[in-house]
Amino acid sequence: MNNTENPKEDKEEKGLLLDHDFDGIQELDNAIPRWFMYLFVITIFICVFYVFHYHFFKQGPNQDEEYAMEMAAAAAADSSRANPVEMIVLNDPASLEAGKKLFQDKLCYSCHGNSGEGNVIGPNLTDVYWIHGGKFEDILKLITSGVPQKGMAPFGDQLSEKAIHQVASFVLSLQGSNPPNARDPQGEKAE
Repeated sequence: MNNTENPKEDKEEKGLLLDHDFDGIQELDNAIPRWFMYLFVITIFICVFYVFHYHFFKQGPNQDEEYAMEMAAAAAADSSRANPVEMIVLNDPASLEAGKKLFQDKLCYSCHGNSGEGNVIGPNLTDVYWIHGGKFEDILKLITSGVPQKGMAPFGDQLSEKAIHQVASFVLSLQGSNPPNARDPQGEKAE
């Protein structure tokens, strides 16, 4: 770089030029910024701490041990899902009231109506006709997985298994209630 406006900078720059030259391109011997050197030194200390902490003193699990622990936890979670608790319809008032509260809290009424009568968006929950099956297991699956193509969000990641059980029981308790302004039946008649 040739700077003709400031001769002092030009002399300083010439003093920093390295001896080698490649196709007319020369390199300046600039000092590494201090912040970068501090970061480099801190990184070295962290590496030394890591090696002693995890490999020499065995104070924490190494990567292989962490992987084994995570795989064991995943296997335990899968086995608990593979053997679900037998789900029977809850009929006690406390469970039905908890299901009703969850029905309101999760805004199910916005599509299915306050009394489950259905509206322009959601189907009627008070009759014996079901679009996706009217068995208790079907209702549990619907609440857990949702029906994305119809706009129903899945609640399996938002509600516990017990809460889903309570909501499904509440939905079944609505059958035969015949609220006013109920939507026409949709789907197949449940057995």
